[in-house]
Amino acid sequence: MRRVKGFTFIEMLLATAIFAMVGLASVAILSNVTQSDELSRQHLAQLRQLQQAMLLLERDLLQISARQVRIQGDPPKQERLWGEPFLLGSEDHGISFTRQGWRNPGMLLPRSELQAVAYRLQDGQLQRLFTLYVDAVNDTEPQQQMLLDGVEAFAIEYWYNERWEERWHHQYLPQAVKVTLKQQQLGEIERLYVLPDGLWRGAE
Repeated sequence: MRRVKGFTFIEMLLATAIFAMVGLASVAILSNVTQSDELSRQHLAQLRQLQQAMLLLERDLLQISARQVRIQGDPPKQERLWGEPFLLGSEDHGISFTRQGWRNPGMLLPRSELQAVAYRLQDGQLQRLFTLYVDAVNDTEPQQQMLLDGVEAFAIEYWYNERWEERWHHQYLPQAVKVTLKQQQLGEIERLYVLPDGLWRGAE
């Protein structure tokens, strides 16, 4: 009768070690795939957040009003748009103006269709500020919208008469506004917004 030859102890140890290595490799691959998938979801979420923020800024700028701007309830300035570094407590640039087209169907709410808005960078967040009433009194705290987090820089430039300016303190509106934003995951993003020419032509 022939003897059946089984695995030796050494062979069993080698097989166990190989299976263990394959298992560890599979777990590592699965972990990397899961981590990569999570990073992709975070990136897409940040990208959607950025697109929504830039779309809102574009909508506000394209509906800008020639109405004189007010900063924190102060008396109206002569300017229609006010922009400079550190405006409204911003950690970088800030911009403030009045937009039209804030829908109020049938005038059901006790407010006009004008809206005072501002943008700033604070605590790493791109924020949009607005008040319910365009002529808010001094002690009125503006509403805050967090548009994008992880923001490291928020720079604004104003184009008029063939040159860019870092500040805007003029009684007329610029021809275009350039926004340069740096976000931790998305890097540097630049957007150029051309304002309606009827608002600045002949306004000087």
